[in-house]
Amino acid sequence: MEHSCCGTDCAAVLTQEMKDVISQSAFIPVASVSREGQPHLIVVGKVKEILPDDTLVLGVYKMVRTRQNLAQTGVMQLAAVAGKKGFRFSGQGRAEDEKVIFKVEKAEALL
Repeated sequence: MEHSCCGTDCAAVLTQEMKDVISQSAFIPVASVSREGQPHLIVVGKVKEILPDDTLVLGVYKMVRTRQNLAQTGVMQLAAVAGKKGFRFSGQGRAEDEKVIFKVEKAEALL
């Protein structure tokens, strides 16, 4: 199962099931990529907020390299797993103050 949104009139990428899995995940792996193509993987706590426009808000605790990578490329992925359900989310991220704002553009089932 894969969902993506590329036009202005498309449906939301995040389904209620995906939002539930995100909310229930104890930890969220987050990957960013430098301009040289070097991936950087971290694990964060829960997503702080799920906005109606398929945007996820994460709190920032250090995240020095992640913030640098997002400033360079904006490329970001995160995964969420709860029970026997899991999803990988791809899109664009940016750091703002003490938050990382992640616009989900694509979602894929993992399990």
